[in-house]
Amino acid sequence: MPSLPFVIRRRTAEDDKAPKRTRERRVRRLPAVLGVVTVLLGGLAVWFADEAGAVRDRAGAGNVALTDPARTSEVTGQVSDAVNALFSYDYTDAGRTQQAEDSLLTGKAVGQYDTMIAQVRTQAPTQKLVLTTTVTDSAVEMLEGDRARLLVFADQRNTRTSGKQTTYAAAMLAVDAVRRDGRWKISNLDTLNVPR
Repeated sequence: MPSLPFVIRRRTAEDDKAPKRTRERRVRRLPAVLGVVTVLLGGLAVWFADEAGAVRDRAGAGNVALTDPARTSEVTGQVSDAVNALFSYDYTDAGRTQQAEDSLLTGKAVGQYDTMIAQVRTQAPTQKLVLTTTVTDSAVEMLEGDRARLLVFADQRNTRTSGKQTTYAAAMLAVDAVRRDGRWKISNLDTLNVPR
């Protein structure tokens, strides 16, 4: 008879006990393993909480936009009034807009504003243009000391009195402001695209 490549052996009572002993050892080790995992997870939780607190402290240090409603309201009101005045233009009273520019802008916002309003100033007398801007909403992103950053939403109505044409548009600006002599002035203007 040819030999078989494997040996067939009968199962014994000793064989039945081996898996049971292995299982018992695993069960005895389970509390120790779970204890180690719990300590590791607890340590990680403490470390993550500490890191998150440090990031919050660094990012929000001094930012009182949410914690000082009176100051937040002050900057929101003054910047909204400034945007309304600066971006409203009447061809019969260009001096009023120039006065707003002189008193409400500072730093690089002066040049940014001149670039933004240049086309209106050029076309206004010939088209008898009246541009009215009304801030509809604003939010203070950052308020630290005498510096603030706001997001401003506004509606604009453009009326050509010569042709009795009126068009409407929405505007969105990111505005940096600084407090000088008890008044908030715009120091930087970034126009943003309004989603359609």
